[in-house]
Amino acid sequence: AKKTIIIYSAILLPELPSSKRNVINVINMAATPVSWPIPMRAIGAQNLLTMPGGVSTSGYLHKKGGSQFSLMKWPLRFIIIHKGCIYYFKSSTSAAPQGAFSLNGYNRVIRAAEETTSSNVFPFKIVHFSKRHRTWYFSAASEDERRKWMRHLRKEISYYNDKRDLPLPSDDLDSESIYGQLEEPLEISPVEEDPEAGTQ
Repeated sequence: AKKTIIIYSAILLPELPSSKRNVINVINMAATPVSWPIPMRAIGAQNLLTMPGGVSTSGYLHKKGGSQFSLMKWPLRFIIIHKGCIYYFKSSTSAAPQGAFSLNGYNRVIRAAEETTSSNVFPFKIVHFSKRHRTWYFSAASEDERRKWMRHLRKEISYYNDKRDLPLPSDDLDSESIYGQLEEPLEISPVEEDPEAGTQ
């Protein structure tokens, strides 16, 4: 019986009209879940930037320190968003990242008003749905830069949570309306894993 099914499908499928074959392909693609990639630990910034498929965005941001002794420090880091992961390098020519983490489980990107200082005027944070996980803080050079990064992060989180058609706010809206939409928490179904999050 199994042999009959295999032969039958092999003969029938090529004879389907092209429109029906396309429908089958679309259904198969839609049914394939997007899995969360794991960060690469030993890749240079330039190598990552030239990976097939490109990166979502890259550039310099100030990043809040993660250890007990560096919480008050906000060193400038070269940040890359690539396939559901955040990488941070000392510079754009670094041979390896100082740290990297998966966006799996992170469902909100919001302004971090509590971190605003004279040297960090445009901070924002990436928040995990579980309070047991670290909140990551970054600071941009301008309001436009902050919005740009928040857009890219929300888009990346949406994509890997299979919400690829989720609309992003239009640039025609006023600033508060844009942030109001960008900061809405996403309903997600995180994949169980034990990520090795960076702490620097």
